[in-house]
Formats: sequence, structure tokens, C-alpha cells
Amino acid sequence: MKVGIVQLDCKINRSESNMRRAERYIEQAIEAGVDLVCLPEAFLTSGNILEVADVAVAIPGSATEALAVLARKGGISIIAGLLEKDGDAHYSTAILIQPDGSIAATYRRVHCFEMERKYLACGDRFACVDTPQGRIGLILGYDLNFPETCRALYQQNVDVIFCPALIPEQFAYVTNQLLTTRAIENQCFIVFVSGVGMNVYAGFNYMGESCVVADPLFLEDELFDFVDGGETLLRFEQEEELRVIELDVERLQRYRETRSLIGDTQPDVYLNSWQGLQGRAAVSGGNS
Repeated sequence: MKVGIVQLDCKINRSESNMRRAERYIEQAIEAGVDLVCLPEAFLTSGNILEVADVAVAIPGSATEALAVLARKGGISIIAGLLEKDGDAHYSTAILIQPDGSIAATYRRVHCFEMERKYLACGDRFACVDTPQGRIGLILGYDLNFPETCRALYQQNVDVIFCPALIPEQFAYVTNQLLTTRAIENQCFIVFVSGVGMNVYAGFNYMGESCVVADPLFLEDELFDFVDGGETLLRFEQEEELRVIELDVERLQRYRETRSLIGDTQPDVYLNSWQGLQGRAAVSGGNS
């Protein structure tokens, strides 16, 4: 799977400019022969949730059609994050557009932190899609904090998890730790595609540092020259740019045929623990 990663400076109130720059990078990725291009979360509007009712877009709509034109032109898939409007509800959403221009998956971020929930609704399902290059899962930035997100995809035999993101730079260190952990837990590649630039309303910069991380146990088993730390296959800094990387998905699939952890999981125990926790929370709430 040859992947183009676009680390974009997502500017608030510059949707047309953001789209033009994204289109130029996608054109360059097509010339480089990629199978798939990934853009950051909310690439069109940046994280402008204060004005989400005004800037969010319909899916499908003009924004997705502009990307579909490029997908058809280049015979590639495109993953992109958008602020979505659906009636009176708004979501941070990731889409997967196929080479024929159709939308193969729409994933609404399941996890929103408290302040976001004043403006965004939470999704209620995960997304995992078969492509000719491998099985792809979609998550979005804040989802990384919740291991259940990636585990739900792992249970669907995901090969590559794509994570478009817009994460404040103060969380960069923790985010990088989580990326490696999620790759190990779920025996997969994770492609983290971050926006850069400043959120002028909130007064912080986005972290950048887009990267590709693989399960180090897979790499250690497969590569004779693997050294600790080599699980980060690619890392950006804070500049806007396109990079291309090729992922050996078939080799990962062969590795998991004999090394998969799925057979050792205990879903009934996990479910019972969750149900017990929810029951105690309900009792505690009723007594307060």
C-alpha cells in the first residue's frame, strides 16, 4: 500500500484556500503513484467548532465531490476529515472515497471531550473497509485516548488504521506514546495525519508530527536489522508538506496468521466488567 500523507496548515475561515492547497498536494501524490492519500481532521475549516453551524458541510456535498473528482482522475482512494452538518447535528467526520469517486465509509468521531460536546455530537459506530491494498480502519484524533476504539477495529482484522487529527501541541508527547501503544495492542500499522498551524480562536498551535507507526514486535520478527525505536517508520516536523511511504501489508497479514492475539482475548470478561462498572455508576448516581 503506497500512501500519501498531507500535513496541511488548516486555516480558520480559509476553506477555499485550504481546499486548493489540498488539491495541489493530492495531484502531487497522484504523480508519485500512490494508492491512497490522507488529509487531516477538519482540513477544510480547521477546528472551528465555535462557528460549526456556519462552516460545517454536508456529506455528500460539494467538498466531497471535489475530492471525488481527484480520486477518479488519479484512480486513488482519499481519506479526509471534515466538520459535517446533518440536520441540526454536527460531527467531526472522516470519509473514505474510492477510486471510482464513491464514498466507501463515513466515520463520525465517537469520542468528544466535554467542551466539544457543546458543539459536536458523538458518533455511534466504527468504520472498517476492505480495499485492494488491505483492510482499513478509520478513527479521529481524540479517539486515540480510548483503547476500545482501535480494539474494535482489530476485532475486524484491520491492517492499517488511519487517524486524521487536529491535536493541540501541548499533547504531542502523550499522543506519540499512544500511537506506539495502539500499534502494539492491535498488531497493525497506524497512519497519523495531523494538521499544523494555529487555532486563532483557541490560541494554540496544532502539533503536526504526522507519522507512521508499526507494531515493533512485527518488525522485530520480520526485519533482521530492527532496533528499538525503529517502529516509527516516518515522522514529520511542523511544516506543511506531502510525504509518501509504502507499507508492506501482505507481510503484516502473514505475520498475524501465526502471531495473532485475538485468540487470547477474553471479550466476555471485559463485557462483564463494563456492565458491573456501569451498574455501580448508576447506583452511585441514584444515591447522590
